[in-house]
Amino acid sequence: MELTEEQTRIVQSGTRRLAVQAGAGAAKTTTLCAYAEARPGARVLYLAFNKAIQLEAAARMPSNVTSRTTHSIAWRKAKELFGERAGERVGNTYPSTVSNAFGCGPLVAAGALQAIQRWCGSLEPQIGLDHVPPDIAARLADPSVLVRVAREVWLQMTDPREREIKLPHDGYLKLFQMDRPVLRGYDVIAVDEAQDLNPCTFDIVRGQAASVVMVGDAAQAIYSFRGATNALVLFDAQERLPLTRSFRFGRGIAGLANALLSAFKEGFDRPLIGAGQPQETRMSIDTRQAFAVIARTNAAVFEEAVGFLSLNRRYHFVGGSEGYKLEKILDTYHLSVGARGLMRDAYLRSFACFDDLCELAEEAEDPELKHLVRVVQDYGHRVPALIDEIKARHVDVGKEDWRRFDGVFFSTAHKSKGLEFEQVWLADDFLRFFEDGRELRVDEVEQEEINILYVALTRARAAIRLCASFEEWLQHRRLMPE
Repeated sequence: MELTEEQTRIVQSGTRRLAVQAGAGAAKTTTLCAYAEARPGARVLYLAFNKAIQLEAAARMPSNVTSRTTHSIAWRKAKELFGERAGERVGNTYPSTVSNAFGCGPLVAAGALQAIQRWCGSLEPQIGLDHVPPDIAARLADPSVLVRVAREVWLQMTDPREREIKLPHDGYLKLFQMDRPVLRGYDVIAVDEAQDLNPCTFDIVRGQAASVVMVGDAAQAIYSFRGATNALVLFDAQERLPLTRSFRFGRGIAGLANALLSAFKEGFDRPLIGAGQPQETRMSIDTRQAFAVIARTNAAVFEEAVGFLSLNRRYHFVGGSEGYKLEKILDTYHLSVGARGLMRDAYLRSFACFDDLCELAEEAEDPELKHLVRVVQDYGHRVPALIDEIKARHVDVGKEDWRRFDGVFFSTAHKSKGLEFEQVWLADDFLRFFEDGRELRVDEVEQEEINILYVALTRARAAIRLCASFEEWLQHRRLMPE
């Protein structure tokens, strides 16, 4: 592949601290390959958070590149702590295990585990009130109790003699970061998806003596709920270069993305150039062919899956159906009918009744809670049977076989990150652009919600069905493609 002018500038850059702002589908992996090939004598470490991305890169990178996940480089800390038992000591710990071991309620147990997870991504040396999830803190008379439990759980997680309380993967990464590690044997460290690094991982990278190349897209920063921070902004780059030519889609999708970002992103001056085929985008999809449904929330994925049952097609839930919180929908239904004994989710069980959940969902403007409530209100006693039918439609399809799959893909925007589909149907649960008939100002719209919509719409290659809110805004601004 002949390099573009932008790619050539990146490959030829001689700076030791380089930041690359790469738009959606802008061939950043290809560019990094070319960067490494231009330096055959340099030992390059390519770092990715996601295992699938790391494996894909490993298959394409030249021989002077070592492709690793951030967790794999920290695994030696788990081995140091647990020895040969590391494999069995690392993994998920469930709230029920914590509740039984420490004699606390299920909400405190769930909150303690979440606090530990949030702390592991931070730079703080100790778990504190700042790491307690706000929604759980609001339901506790004294959130400091949760902090105490979290600290006790952490001690058990790192105790080599413990068997039941397992250390999460981010746990050994945190321990690794606290050791101020030196990654020896590399001349260059290339970091992919830099906009989604948490402070802990960013701290590991910025402390190295090797040259660093940070690559990512600030407009695709969508993991703040996991403690991620935009390392592209924090990085003390000596040079910042763009990648704006997208080979995924044509000018149609590029125009939609540019309209969104130019209106809501301060300083947006590098519009995407749609270099893919076809150049024009169909603003509707052919449901007789395979297509992907992308939603903002798990509850909306369920609603869309119900809506498409009449097509009598196979379903594939990206990442597996178990990742779409169907059990949460079932728990919300059980709460609504008073069957508390069947509920598994500690947070949902903390509500005395369904009306209390409805009230909080409205007050907090929580999109996930509001959709859970609406699903149960709309489908009532049909919920259990619908969940069974949806699960029965799901088939496992390896990514290498996606192009031959003739059914319907389902995904949240977060799970769709890094993926692409010929046709995309956007669900109607993305951000609102209007309220009480008035267009919202930039400062009234959460920037991460703009990023989430941007990620979702740029998964499409040739055809897209827009969510109603975005289409209304485009028409209002007279930006809707003909």
